Amino acid sequence: DGRMSGARPYQRGASSGDHYRPSSARDAVQAAPLNVPPAPRFRLRCWGARGTLPSPGPHTLRYGGHTSCVEVQPSNGARVVFDAGSGIRALGAHIMQQQVERVEEVDERIHLFLTHQHFDHIIGLPHFQPLRSDHHHVVLRCGNATREQLQELVQSVLAPPLFVSMPMLDDTLRIEPCETGVPMPAGVGCVVHRLEARHNGGAAIFRIDDKVGPAIAFAPDNELSYASVDPVVMQWRVNVVGALRNIPVLVHDAMYHADEVARYVGWGHSSAEEATQLAIDCNAGRLVLFHHHPDRTDSEIDDLVWNCRSLAHRAGSRLQIDAAYEGMTLVV
Repeated sequence: DGRMSGARPYQRGASSGDHYRPSSARDAVQAAPLNVPPAPRFRLRCWGARGTLPSPGPHTLRYGGHTSCVEVQPSNGARVVFDAGSGIRALGAHIMQQQVERVEEVDERIHLFLTHQHFDHIIGLPHFQPLRSDHHHVVLRCGNATREQLQELVQSVLAPPLFVSMPMLDDTLRIEPCETGVPMPAGVGCVVHRLEARHNGGAAIFRIDDKVGPAIAFAPDNELSYASVDPVVMQWRVNVVGALRNIPVLVHDAMYHADEVARYVGWGHSSAEEATQLAIDCNAGRLVLFHHHPDRTDSEIDDLVWNCRSLAHRAGSRLQIDAAYEGMTLVV
């Protein structure tokens, strides 16, 4: 009932209307901290969790068929978006609706981080409505491209013959560099760090921090290669574990299951079981399995989740494990 042990019960005062108040100022000081939950540091929402290409159909209804897109909103009010797969179209529509519902028109800056340039991670970019809005400004960075290379990508994907001409991009889009070891600001008191992923053509792992410390890591395309005895790979993995130590939420590539991964060495992806092992090694609080194989059915993803939970249980870990689905919302 919200009552604190040893404290007097709340009383309804004659002038309090429908509100309750402590029976004394001393009780108010004691009671208030226990009745006010801590403000969330971040809110995460998944808009697309599939890998390779969009996969709509009756067998992907629960987890969804849209490709990689995750929105993170820090407590500072900024908006951070990881990847621009097909899921970003719905996110863009959501942002525009929020703008319509505001009492006053407010300009908003959106920080958009692409892990890399593969098509499933950029396919939704031309359909991201804030790029055509007078009240939105998008700061775009890419984990495997220089500023000049990213500019070339934009000029190719957001222009004829692949798309219509978008002259408004001069006002709504700004391209910034993305380098390992250089923190990238995402609003007051919030930064994003780039870590090197193992993926064909290069890719990034992104970690978002606030003044409390690291909060969320996003690694949608990352080959962990736990079977490898290559010293370079093993040292890279040690470095990743160190950078993600005690991360509250790890969103990680789970393209394959354990029986498949040996057939796809060098393809740049991990098994769900390998993602679980990394999360255990990092002492992560929660693992979100991501980048589901386009042919993976809802029931097969269910099986992967239970297999990974069993693996964590046998290891004596308290790790929480779920699979990402469209509409999934988490609070850190």
